Amino acid sequence: MNNKALGSLAAKGLVIWLVLSLAGFFAGEKLINTLLPFYETVTESASNGYIADIKIVGDDIVFYATALTAKPITPERPPLPAGSTIQSSISVLHALVPIVILFTVILTWPAHCLKQRLYLLAISIPALLFISATSVPIQLLGQLEIGFQNAAANAGLSREEPFVLTWMLLTEGGGRWLLPVLTGLASCALVVKLTKP
Repeated sequence: MNNKALGSLAAKGLVIWLVLSLAGFFAGEKLINTLLPFYETVTESASNGYIADIKIVGDDIVFYATALTAKPITPERPPLPAGSTIQSSISVLHALVPIVILFTVILTWPAHCLKQRLYLLAISIPALLFISATSVPIQLLGQLEIGFQNAAANAGLSREEPFVLTWMLLTEGGGRWLLPVLTGLASCALVVKLTKP
């Protein structure tokens, strides 16, 4: 690919990113609202013992987590009782970032025929679900865990860092950008392979 083609592709990507960002800013809440039942299912599966009720409140996605069993904080502190509801939240715009990046990569990919473009659109749905499952639910669970970590630290105790917190910190450290880029590129590479004559 020559410099002119690369420049054209970069310009196309920038325009697509800008359009998707504006669409997310003005209408992203509708997409996130559609994904809420999916977020609840994934969060309950990953949470190990919470009933998830996730709603959009103002500009935030709020996770109301009701413990099915007592949740230990540390061996020396009393646990969070079963039936207790605690909450965490992230902003709607925060949740839209990986989705915008994913679709920027997929829509920027230089499809060579209508068949490739249709395949790209089809593969974007499982890619969207993968990115959604590995971002918002884990971030919401990670925020709950930060509350437990803080409670333990305030009591002068330590608490083991669970996987959800490690993953949340990884995504917040750049993984929230890298994962959708890699997922988008992998999706595009798969489409090229599937549509190769």
